[in-house]
Formats: sequence, C-alpha cells, structure tokens
Amino acid sequence: MSTNLKASITETQKRTVVEIADGVTCGGRSLLIVAGPCSVESKEQMDQVGAALRGQGVSALRGGVYKPRTSPYAFQGLGEEGLQILSDTSKKYGMPVITEVMSEKQADIAVHTADVLQIGSRNMQNFELLKHIGTLRKPVILKRGLSATLEELVNAAEYILAGGNDQVILCERGIRSYDNATRNVLDLGGVVALRQMTHLPILVDPSHACGRRELVADLARAAIACGADGLMIECHPEPEKSVSDARQAIHMDDMIEIIRSIEPIAAAVGRTICNPTLVKGVDEPQAEIKESHKLTGYETLVAELKDIRREIDKTDTRIAALLEERLMLAMRAGELKQELKVPSRDVAREREVLDLVGLACTDPRVAARVRNIYERIMDASRQIQVENALPKRVVA
Repeated sequence: MSTNLKASITETQKRTVVEIADGVTCGGRSLLIVAGPCSVESKEQMDQVGAALRGQGVSALRGGVYKPRTSPYAFQGLGEEGLQILSDTSKKYGMPVITEVMSEKQADIAVHTADVLQIGSRNMQNFELLKHIGTLRKPVILKRGLSATLEELVNAAEYILAGGNDQVILCERGIRSYDNATRNVLDLGGVVALRQMTHLPILVDPSHACGRRELVADLARAAIACGADGLMIECHPEPEKSVSDARQAIHMDDMIEIIRSIEPIAAAVGRTICNPTLVKGVDEPQAEIKESHKLTGYETLVAELKDIRREIDKTDTRIAALLEERLMLAMRAGELKQELKVPSRDVAREREVLDLVGLACTDPRVAARVRNIYERIMDASRQIQVENALPKRVVA
C-alpha cells in the first residue's frame, strides 16, 4: 500500500481521534460503544432502547432508517419518519445517533439529523457516494466490504479523506468465507494489521460478523483485547421480533452485561468505557424508570464516583497529549540553544513560567501544587534537552 495516502500511519503521526459529540470520541483512550436495533421500527421501540441504555456505558445509539436488503420485498426502513424518531430519541436521552445512508440524496437528508453517517459493506466501494461524503464534514463509519481486502478498505477511506472529511472511522464487520457456521468470519487479525497500516480509529461489529446472538459477547471481548477502538452491537427490546437480522440481535440486558464484562479487559489494554456527557436540559424520563431500577444513596454515590473517574480519564488523556507537545517543543528549544551556544538552563525563564502557571489557577489551594508539578515538568524538559544534545554513539 502506498505510504503517501492520507490514511497511512507514519512514525510522527498521532492516531486520529474522531469527535462525535460532546464527550463522545472514537480513537482515544475511551472506547466508543454503539448499540441499538438494526432498524428503527417505531417511536415506542426507540424509547425502550434509549431508556434501557442511557447511562450504561453506551456512547451512541444506532438505528437503520434506509435498509439495504437482499430482497426488494423485505422491510426497507422508515426513511425520513425514522430520522425524526432518531432525532426525538437523541434529544430525549441525550445520546448521539448513527444511521446508514446508501445514496447522495439520503446523505444530504440524514446529515441534518444523524451525528454520524454510516456507509455499509455493500457501498464500501461506491466511490461516487464516498466522494460526496467527503464534502459533508460529518463523522462517518466506513464498513469493510463483504470480500474486501484491508488495502481496499483503506483506499475506500481515502476517497472520503481526499474530499476533505478527516472524520473517518473504519469498521470490521466480518468477511465472507466457505464456512457457514457463522454468518461471516470476524477478521481480528485484520484489526491488528489495520492499526499498523492506518491512523484511523477502528470499530468492530461482532453482530454482523457472526450472525448468532450467542456468539456476540465473546467476540466483543476479543475485539477489545486485540486493540479495537470500540464496538457496534445490535440489540432490541424483543430480539426475536426484530424486523431485520433478528437472529443476531441481543436483548438490552445482555448488552449491558457485555459492557460490564469488557470493563476489566479495557483496563488491561489501557482503555476506558466512557458514558457521554448528558445533554444539558434533557430531563430524566422518570415515568419510564421502573421502581426496581431506582438507586439507593450509596449506589448514587458510587455512580457519581464512576462518572468523576471517567472525566478524570478524559482529562488525563488531554494532559498527556499536551505534555508530549510541550516536551517536543522543549527539545526543539534545546537544539536552538545549542546552535546559539547559550546555557541550557535559564533560571529567570523558569521563574517566569512558574509565575504564569500559578496565575492561571483560580483556586489558591491548587496553585501551589500546580507550581510543584511544573517544577517536575521543567526537570523533564531539561533532561530531554540534555539527552537530545548528546552526540550519537558510533556503531563499530
């Protein structure tokens, strides 16, 4: 594969983080967990989905309103009525929504409602559609084609990137094989390989990969263990009654169990599961919360602690990126000092920096601690300058 592609990863390039909504990203430390039915069937159905999944670790809701079906006589989706249902659900439960589009016209309509547009496997190489999606500046999930190679998937993403839309998320959803034990073959080796080929985030859809609900949980856990940036899973209030892909749909309670089961796996590979920041002004649908689900005082405090920890994780991720940027700047400053033949340490400059960060803090109790932390940061900056200035060893 050409190393000149926008999607190709380089030694100096950071992995892309796609922001879907406030507090909801894909590609960073927090995993993107997408859940919902294959098709939007009714307002009541999506109400049940939103009420069950809100606050449970699900980052975004999915629901198809334009359905690509093998048979022209199968349910084709609710179209614009379905988009309105998605919009209402998103506002009511404060969660971003994702839906598939199959044409430029559908994309132009859905772009005003959906937070993320999805390009399904059948349209992975619909190049005119990909070019159009590249002009919309809307996050997009690009699913791997039924028999597509990894190189073909990355090149398909390139069509979107070339159009100016850099908010691309790849999705492994299984490829066709001779074996009919599962609907498709989930290529987890491909997920690992993609992380070495591209800087784009990668989701895994275990539902379409296996086509059997009893296999979804294990594949979901394996996907996180091998480095996927998130999951897309089909769930339904009454899976057996789903109008499409009923065999692979799981119940919402099972969806929540999967999320709980991947938490320790996520922690083991340095990732977190993060709830989206609920939209301000969205009222909790109290009338729809069952009595048995009401939290005790202790459970409320535990839930609040988890929320705070998630916010800390997000903050730490931003701090780490900024610290990396600062140390890189310090390294460059050290190179210039060496060229100018000036001392590597400037005590007056260090005092100036400490005063600056102290004034940036609004709480006096915190300011002194921040100054102490910055003293360590400047120690690290001096150390990296010295290391960078050392002559390279000559290999005999």
